[in-house]
Amino acid sequence: MRIRLLLLLHLSALASSAEDTLKSASPFPIGAGIQDRVFENARDWPLLTAQFSLVTPENCMKPAAVQPEPGRWSFETADRFVEFALAKNLKVVGHCLVWAKDDRTPPWFGLEGDKPVSKDVLLARMKTHIDTVMSRYRGKIAMWDVVNEALDDGDRPLRDSLWSRTCGDEFLVKAFEYAHAADPSALLIYNDYNNELDGKRERMIRLIESLRARKVPLHAIGLQGHYELDTVPFAALEKTLAAMRAMQMKVVVSELDIDVIPRGRWWADNGAEREALSRLNPYADGCPPEVLQRQAEQYARLFRLFRKYADTLLRVSFWNLHDGESWLNDFPWKRVNHPLLFDRQGRPKPAYQAVLRELAMEPTAPPTGQSIPPQPRPSWSAIHLNPDDKPAFPEPPAGWDVRREDIPHGRLERIEYDSKTVGVRRKMNVYTPPGYSMERKYPVLYLLHGIGGDETEWARYAQPEVLLDNLIAEGRARPMIVVMPNGRAQKDDRAVGDLFRHIPAFLIFERDLFDDIIPTIESRYSVQAQREHRALAGLSMGGGQTLNIGLAHLDRFAWLGGFSTAPNTRTNEELLPDPTVARSLKLLWLSCGSRDGLLHISQDVHAFLTARQIPHVWHVSDHAHDAAEWKQALYGFLQKLEF
Repeated sequence: MRIRLLLLLHLSALASSAEDTLKSASPFPIGAGIQDRVFENARDWPLLTAQFSLVTPENCMKPAAVQPEPGRWSFETADRFVEFALAKNLKVVGHCLVWAKDDRTPPWFGLEGDKPVSKDVLLARMKTHIDTVMSRYRGKIAMWDVVNEALDDGDRPLRDSLWSRTCGDEFLVKAFEYAHAADPSALLIYNDYNNELDGKRERMIRLIESLRARKVPLHAIGLQGHYELDTVPFAALEKTLAAMRAMQMKVVVSELDIDVIPRGRWWADNGAEREALSRLNPYADGCPPEVLQRQAEQYARLFRLFRKYADTLLRVSFWNLHDGESWLNDFPWKRVNHPLLFDRQGRPKPAYQAVLRELAMEPTAPPTGQSIPPQPRPSWSAIHLNPDDKPAFPEPPAGWDVRREDIPHGRLERIEYDSKTVGVRRKMNVYTPPGYSMERKYPVLYLLHGIGGDETEWARYAQPEVLLDNLIAEGRARPMIVVMPNGRAQKDDRAVGDLFRHIPAFLIFERDLFDDIIPTIESRYSVQAQREHRALAGLSMGGGQTLNIGLAHLDRFAWLGGFSTAPNTRTNEELLPDPTVARSLKLLWLSCGSRDGLLHISQDVHAFLTARQIPHVWHVSDHAHDAAEWKQALYGFLQKLEF
């Protein structure tokens, strides 16, 4: 009876936001670290499956749980956890393979008889452990925390541990190499705490550079994100995210919470206050509204920052499902804590509503007070989904957007050209595929950015060079040249100030494309210059440009892709006065997110084409007007280019 009542409470709490949940509103996947035996705890299932798309087991995959003694493996709980998650359509994060702390590593790892273990034996034991665990879950676990908490909190590069004392930093190199060999499709993470802070951030950057220099398959950095109310390090966190973006290193926020009973004093002055703190339990009867409101504001600010760096984030995972299960009820002393988005009954708190509002914000909505020149179509509007507004393709596989070190790489370079249209030298990014040779001719994709971008936007949002390197290596895309110009054809072409006053420059871009950009590319690179080998695609404003330019010049382009097309898209009758001519296209692609306030524009074009029996791809994914949508759209579009 009690379980049934709690289930009803969960379902009731979720009913008010059935259309908007964390996982549906977010531009990046949202996960939760949860209790190992969640498969026995049915009262938590509705909350878990409604709000989250990934799960991390708290303890059952850690080394001490999996192999407490040499060769004695314990997989029962981990097996059931993985089976439960997959049955609920939840991706699994493996946590963790090597924990670089002596009190978190089984003691037997460090001994050979009664003597300290040698480096060779320790590395062999690590390899056996990683091979056994990862092979067991190969294809079932999407990503792994390969090494946990190896960086030092002081001035040394690495924490003093069995691993660093015995192997130096070689244990990190070998851990990632062994993990990649055991499951080449898994995404591999280095995870730590406080690594967004000054000092430790720099040690982390040096570690990344060192591992990259040795071709180590490190795919992402984990920032744990165990914060305390009123001391969230927003500036340091942004500095870290900006540094990772500049290094083209992906990030996961792996263990997020905001403690409302700050715990930092527990370690101050060699623990002098611990006796007094151990009796502190100020919110045993509930958390005061003003504290919950401060927590909500700080969570909102965090997610505002996460949205800003959505192109760099692979996921954000909370640590535990709701307040009643949080580890901060017991660490570092026992108290009633309230650090998460859901209360002890699984009901949404003010922090949940604040995060949801932040996630639902459209990043390119016009700023207040800025004038928008007249556009062919209405701007943001209410979203109404039609029966055929569905994905045309499945979600990409694990590791689809991660740079691989075991394949050939193309080259991304920024070049300059003389623009007669604008009267200045302008810049554009150009990707050439692995093995590019002047002895061979290549098809070309011209890729256009949005109103707030420039020639670097696609590289920042989607890393086309990584997507193409991977797809070409897998035989799922043709080797091609990709040209990313600046669609703002004016002398000052930076995306600054009132972005909407630059709209006329996006119209002039058509002349720059035909008179300056295409001739430059075809004179400098070995390309196939026929329409059958030329594609045009773009996001938002660039999507509108693509349809406007491409459909008006079917003699120039045979492959077109509009991703989340913006209000600059011409009316249907202007786009195609004679719709039958569009049947000469090899590909006409339209895609948009189901939570995008501009969806109605793409819906209208789709309906027009459908009514006139014009073949086209129609793909509606579970995204907003955001980087995640455009990246996945490009990934799908590239595989359809058979030129």
